[in-house]
Amino acid sequence: MPKTRKTSTKTIDPSGLTLDFSQSPTVYRFLQSNNFIRGLIGCVGSGKSYACAAEIMLRAVKQQPSPIDNVRYSRFAVVRNSYPMLKTTTIKTWQELFPESIWGPINWTPPITHHIRLPARQGAAGIDCEVIFMAFDQPQRDIKRLLSLELTGAWVNECRELPAALVQGLSHRVGRYPTKRDGGTSWRGIWFDSNPCDTDHYLYRMQQEKVLGDFSWKFFQQPPGVVQVDVEELPENPEANDHTFAAGKWWKINEKAENLNNLPTGYYHQMLPGKDLDWIRCYAAGEYVFVRDGKPVWEEYNDQMMSGTPEYDNGLPLQVGLDFGLTPAAVIGQRHPSGLWTILHEVVSFDMGLERFAHQLLADLNLRFPKAELKIFGDPAGMARDSLYEKTSFDFLRTLGLNAQPAPSNNFKVRRESGAAPMTRLIKSKPGLMVHVDCKRLRKALS
Repeated sequence: MPKTRKTSTKTIDPSGLTLDFSQSPTVYRFLQSNNFIRGLIGCVGSGKSYACAAEIMLRAVKQQPSPIDNVRYSRFAVVRNSYPMLKTTTIKTWQELFPESIWGPINWTPPITHHIRLPARQGAAGIDCEVIFMAFDQPQRDIKRLLSLELTGAWVNECRELPAALVQGLSHRVGRYPTKRDGGTSWRGIWFDSNPCDTDHYLYRMQQEKVLGDFSWKFFQQPPGVVQVDVEELPENPEANDHTFAAGKWWKINEKAENLNNLPTGYYHQMLPGKDLDWIRCYAAGEYVFVRDGKPVWEEYNDQMMSGTPEYDNGLPLQVGLDFGLTPAAVIGQRHPSGLWTILHEVVSFDMGLERFAHQLLADLNLRFPKAELKIFGDPAGMARDSLYEKTSFDFLRTLGLNAQPAPSNNFKVRRESGAAPMTRLIKSKPGLMVHVDCKRLRKALS
């Protein structure tokens, strides 16, 4: 392959691959980075997938040639959360940049691979670049498959849909190909793209913690596609001046949005109508926010209206709801005489037995709500006796002074309707349910 010529804003390959980043400075900086793990975060239509696909070839042409046959050897994994998404989105993007008619056929037998081979010619080194497309829809099984991979690098497409364990597993599989016999890797690493996620996602925490060091996670945040416009700033005829009204607010195209030159006219304007505010904030404005998918159990719940900072009333008893299993959880709230329910705190665990969880719950109750009168209810499934000590979960809680009792019913319809009831009424012009903003897991579950 002829050598690549670079300018300040574009990378041009005379063999036919042209990548123009003049309208996407964030993408350009992302592709120039050599961080071991780096991510490109942005709204839809910002060119993230194209950039990440192109990065494979950009790294392949920079790989040091083998001293044996003057060929640049490399191998990359491309990972998505499911095979349907892999085929309909990720590989479609790949084919637009690297069509089979030019770069050779794709082997569609799983694992799907595209092996690009270009012989050495006219003094230029050859290319041997193997791309393996993989779906990780069963994380525990699929992460084990990583142990057999010998890679140069890896691209994780829509990283927010995949667990952190996948990225961690990939981190010790990259840099293992080519071998030192063929010159070793000139660079190794992992890159990913993603739409914004919610604020309790590991990507958000990694970005906010700003971990430093040569092997840190580096994030590249693209500008929003659209920005909200205050009513006072609206022109006389908003719609005639490229403003769109959606989700109760006015929006306009962000002048600094990237990749606009490659999008059809009216792309964002046509996208917004009919979408709720969180969807627009996530996919069009590129903000970190939780967006619900599918039909919610509690359609009555409105997080914007029903989340806040309710205060603890020490004159009322605390109501504690418990769930058991290896991910025990508790919700702590109060029922006021007016019928208002306030949820004050949550205790959430992962891969934890009841004993450790109960001690954690007891410590939280004593610290936050000392001397409170407790009314504790648990999942009726906790009445089952364990096979070793023949005790129920409720029996064990009583040994710690937590006098819990099973909920009156485990019927789904009864539980759903009782939860929905306070959401459907107003008390003093405010919703009958208020959830503390710090109860992030509960708010996400209700949404």
